[in-house]
Amino acid sequence: MKVLRKREVEVKKARIGDQITIQLVGFGEFTATAQKITDRGPLFMFDDYVASRPMNAKPTNKGGFEKSDLNKWMSDVLLPSFPEAMQGKIENLTIPTYGQMFGHDDWYNDVMEPDDDERFPLMVKRMNRVADFNNNYKWGWLQNATKKKVSTAYFADVTNFGTATYGTASDSLGVRPVFVLRYALIPDDGYVHVIG
Repeated sequence: MKVLRKREVEVKKARIGDQITIQLVGFGEFTATAQKITDRGPLFMFDDYVASRPMNAKPTNKGGFEKSDLNKWMSDVLLPSFPEAMQGKIENLTIPTYGQMFGHDDWYNDVMEPDDDERFPLMVKRMNRVADFNNNYKWGWLQNATKKKVSTAYFADVTNFGTATYGTASDSLGVRPVFVLRYALIPDDGYVHVIG
């Protein structure tokens, strides 16, 4: 009988599809998958949502994701929950953009504030866009605000079916972190520990 078995291995450089396990203090243990290899290091995205949070306390997208309550929460609360040895190696802790999840299409061009991101190769499969929170498939936030002609209260999101839509900024949706793990600072033994 042939089986495909995952096991932990040490590698010098990560590649797309490699998974790492991260224990977030106060949140639990999660896996994150390398979605892209950058010149700074691999870009990982969590496989599931780590929390359910509003984008903003009020229903507004003023200032976009950069000025949002969620972005501040990720910096002030989520980043410190990462293992201490990893915190200084994390760059650009954020959430995905519409482009990273779906690419750019006519609906995006008409409705969303633009981004310059290419679609993650693994996000072509809808099942990879679907994420779980507390054993339930959930809707999750994306960075893009809707254009003013659509609404000043909405941000893009991914539905529990892996499709694109938008929701009111004050709704609580899933938070699926994305970050670069810098090569120059990957861990002390010089290896990325991956499941693969």
